[in-house]
Amino acid sequence: MFLLVVTSILAVAVFGGVLYYVRTVSTQVGPMTTVLQLNRAVEALEPIEPEMLEEVQVPERWVSATAVKDARAVNGMVAATDYEAGSVVQAGMLIDRPGIQPGYREVAILVDSETGVAGKVEPGDHVDIIATMEGSEKVKPVSRVWVSNVLVLEVGLPRELENPDDLSETTTGLPVTFALTTDDALTLAYVESFSVKMRLALRGAGDVEDLAAEERIYDGTAPEPPAKAKG
Repeated sequence: MFLLVVTSILAVAVFGGVLYYVRTVSTQVGPMTTVLQLNRAVEALEPIEPEMLEEVQVPERWVSATAVKDARAVNGMVAATDYEAGSVVQAGMLIDRPGIQPGYREVAILVDSETGVAGKVEPGDHVDIIATMEGSEKVKPVSRVWVSNVLVLEVGLPRELENPDDLSETTTGLPVTFALTTDDALTLAYVESFSVKMRLALRGAGDVEDLAAEERIYDGTAPEPPAKAKG
């Protein structure tokens, strides 16, 4: 009987201690709230989809006023830069998808991985699209920069492509999405359909100058040397 009384007293004491601890923590932490965090790492300009997010409970006092709490707020948004898994989503981490402005179109094509700068092209880069057209008896083959300073929106995963001339051969292609004006989108569609070979030329950071007309085309003719000054 004595042991039962002692056990009961100890149980009450433990319960009281736990209750005191919980109340103390609750007083220090405060009420909890739900926020969204990334369940995987994302790269700059990668579209943020609802399935990339998960809800977590955190103390309200530690949550920024810019924390995103509704998955619907990420619709049509992309990551402003690279983020690690577990990052709590803030409004400043999301930006509108670049290039999608009035007069622009999203255009996706498959680019041979060997001619697509070997996987170095990333979302946010600017490229020139170069293609070679086959010649004839009267017309020389010509290589031309058909579309210049194009913004890359997305780069997909590599996939196998069949050679139309030999179905037993395959190459690796990358789906690349660009932001293009209507005129440039039509030009790219034409080039993709009729060119012998198409490739991407990656521009350096900050290089946004338009190419001069004489720098856009080459037909195999050697350029003439500059004229010597008469003295």
